[in-house]
Amino acid sequence: MKLSRRQSIASLASLGLVARFGPARAAKPFTPDPALVAAANKEGALVLYTASLTEVVQETINNFNKSFPGIRVSMVRASGGQLITRVRSEAAAGKLEADVIDHSDRGQSKSIEELFADYAPPNAADYMTETLVSPKLWPTTTPAWCIAWNPEIVSNPPKSWMDLCNPEYAGGKIGQVIAPSGGTTWTRVMFERQVLGEDYWVKQAATKPKLFPSSAPLCDAVIRGEVAMGPILMSIVYGKKKDGAPIDMIYGPEGVPITPYGTGIAASAKHPNAARLWMDWNLSDDGQIAAIRDQGNVTALRNPPIPTPAFDPKVNKLWTPEFGQFQKLHDAWLDDWNKTYGYRQ
Repeated sequence: MKLSRRQSIASLASLGLVARFGPARAAKPFTPDPALVAAANKEGALVLYTASLTEVVQETINNFNKSFPGIRVSMVRASGGQLITRVRSEAAAGKLEADVIDHSDRGQSKSIEELFADYAPPNAADYMTETLVSPKLWPTTTPAWCIAWNPEIVSNPPKSWMDLCNPEYAGGKIGQVIAPSGGTTWTRVMFERQVLGEDYWVKQAATKPKLFPSSAPLCDAVIRGEVAMGPILMSIVYGKKKDGAPIDMIYGPEGVPITPYGTGIAASAKHPNAARLWMDWNLSDDGQIAAIRDQGNVTALRNPPIPTPAFDPKVNKLWTPEFGQFQKLHDAWLDDWNKTYGYRQ
């Protein structure tokens, strides 16, 4: 797939899936079925397996428990590949403890689709179909990639994704999250190659960026001034900026790569009612408002219930990979990325 930058940008809609959600609308308060709430409270517990950052998930749990204090949520956190391995092993032994499995890589979630229960939220029709890969899996979280920098050390900040190839920023001023780090980063590197051009990685690697295992340590390095800038998940940057850290960010005008999660209820869930209530709340306007307001995420809802921080729906366009390519290109393209950036696993 050889594409010039001009061709790749022109082919944005055909190679990936472009979505413009409309302006914020009036929120619909979450009003669950009282019978479901009673059954969930009777179970009183929920086991959540997640590949998300612990502090982000804990914030979500805290928000959920403000409305439903009678349900104790136990979190089991592991990296993406380790989480899937654990789920497969436990399921094979008939000992899967998870009630809900929450994963950033929809491909990995779909690979164990048979382990999920049939489920759809009450507001299923409000979600963008291009973010869904299975009727059992839903985007409880939708992180987006932004371009961040330290304003205390950067006088001429980047204004676009292409600016991260600027020789002005060469010599280790840029940080990059390694492509094999997980589903969110795989989305970003697909966007770079498909939208910004076949030669983008080569141009960007020529600046000699410092490589990081995930967005969290890269964000901390930008704040400390160890690197000046880099592409980082908005959910990592947003909280730091709210707390007064020296970091600023924009969404690139060429597109905003998003990674809708593949989250679902385990078919063997021991607390199925608590699991359904958790999913219903997370996917409701209440849950999505919390994710937007507190974590800076976007949403896979067609129209957000509140404005999304730093996102202008008249200018910015969401981009998520075509799912078949997301799966098919994975191994070969990650190998290409590793070679281009000189990264050895």
